[in-house]
Parts: sequence; structure tokens; C-alpha cells
Amino acid sequence: EGVREYAQCQFEKHSKANICAILERDLKSAMEKKDISALSQAIQRVEQSGDKTELTVQVEEAKTALREIEEIEKLKNLHRLKITNAIQSRDIQRLEQTLHDVKVDGFGEDLEPEISELEMALKRKYLQKRLKGNLNVAVQSLDLVKLRRAINEATTAGFLSELDIELDEAQGQGLLSKLERLELIKKAVMELTNGHIAEIKSYSAPPLQVHKVLMALLIVLGEQPEIVRDWFEIQVLMVKTGKMSLKRRIQEYNPISLSANSAKRAANIIADIASNDLQNVSKAAKVFYLWTSAVVEDRLSQDMIE
Repeated sequence: EGVREYAQCQFEKHSKANICAILERDLKSAMEKKDISALSQAIQRVEQSGDKTELTVQVEEAKTALREIEEIEKLKNLHRLKITNAIQSRDIQRLEQTLHDVKVDGFGEDLEPEISELEMALKRKYLQKRLKGNLNVAVQSLDLVKLRRAINEATTAGFLSELDIELDEAQGQGLLSKLERLELIKKAVMELTNGHIAEIKSYSAPPLQVHKVLMALLIVLGEQPEIVRDWFEIQVLMVKTGKMSLKRRIQEYNPISLSANSAKRAANIIADIASNDLQNVSKAAKVFYLWTSAVVEDRLSQDMIE
């Protein structure tokens, strides 16, 4: 009988030791995995097993680890919420600050998918900011090449809604079509031959309409009105070559340099002229008239919009 009791006692001790070992192993495994659910269940199994006394230290360590993991998970969830709100806000400063906060707290690896989405949203905002700047610069400079490029970049990148105001200013108000029209007329100017221009220069007393067109043209190009009243002075300006030749000045002209006063003065000078009036008088005068009236009209229409 004594032998049987001893054997039974040893068996129970051995079984108890095995159970404690299994429970301790489960606690360590759950702590290493930092799994809240698994760790809670492991602690609960120990407390329900009747072996709590033998594993008191391990259970306390597990509970401490559980509280730390829960706090970290709360912080992660808080960052997830901040990331979601920042992305929805579409605000660059908020996106930047949120990204900074997440990385400072050391969650770069744990929140990799969320951070990746945040970084993509931030990159898109940077791109939007750059494209918006390009559109504004192109509109202000009245540069057709820049305007076409800026519009194409904005639409290709899919910013039709985000940049609707800027795109409307570039397209909706007719700026692009006006600049394209001006470019076509400029091309006609470049196609004028030396003979066409020499015909105008040869006048000793030009038709009044021709004189008016040249006056308005030169005022737009920056000459003083008092000077171009004199036909001789106009002839002097027309014989200049290189950068100061009429065709070269028109080719390199930027409409943004035209003041409202000069535009109004030029418009008044050619107000009673129509392109058909010049059809049989001078081809060069007609082309100069078309270019001058287009530049003046566009400049004055800007004042009306403003």
C-alpha cells in the first residue's frame, strides 16, 4: 500500500510539473508574440488550473506585458485613426505632421500599410501643389507652351477636380484659345517677306489706315505715342534689323508686358479699322493689324475679368 501511494504521489508531482511547464511555455510564447488574445487566454488558464502559486512570478510578468501590449495597441489604433483623418483632410501640413508623429513613436514597421498609404497621399498633395504652381505661372506669363504643358500635366495626373479653379482659369475663360489664336497670327507675321514690309516702308505718305496700324503696333511694342505720330520715325523703326526688327520683336513679344493704358491707346487708334479695309491696301498692314488687335483685345478683356 505504501509503495502504491508513493507511486501515485510521484505521478501527481510529475503530472503537475508537466502542466506547469506547459502553462509557463504558453505564457512565454504569448508574450513573445505580443498577442493580446493569446496572452489573456494563457493567463486565464494558469489562474484556473490551480497551479497559480507555482507560476506567480510568471503570471505577474505576463500581466505586466499584457498591459504594455494593450497600451501600445491603443497607441497604434490612435495613429491609425490620425492617419485616416489626415488622408481625408487632404491638408499637406496635417499629413506631414501625422507622418512625423507616427515615425517618432517608432511604429514605422508595425503600421507599414497605413504609413505607405499616408506617404502616397502626401506625394499626391506635393504633386498637386507643383502642378497648381505651374498652372498659375503659365497663366500669369501668358506663355502658350507653358500653358499647354501645365494643362496636360494636370489632366494626365488626374487632378481635374482638385485643380478645377486653376484649369478653368486656363481653359474655361478662353485663355488657351486666345493664346493659340495669337500664335497663329504670329506665324502669319513670320511668313511676311521682306518685300511685304518694304512696301510699307516705301510710302512717303501712307494711307491713313496703314499709318494708324503701324502707330498702334509700335505702341504695343513699347514705343512712345509721341514718336510714332511721325511717319518718318516709323520708317526709321522699320528699317532696324536683328533684335530690333519688327518681325523679331513680335516673335519674342510677351503680352504680359503690355500696360492697360498702352492697350487702350492702341485700341482707340485702330477702332475705326477692320481687317477687310486693308485687304487690297497692304498684306503686311493687314497682318500687323490682326496681331495688334488680338493682343490689345486680350489685354483689355483681362481688365474686364479682374
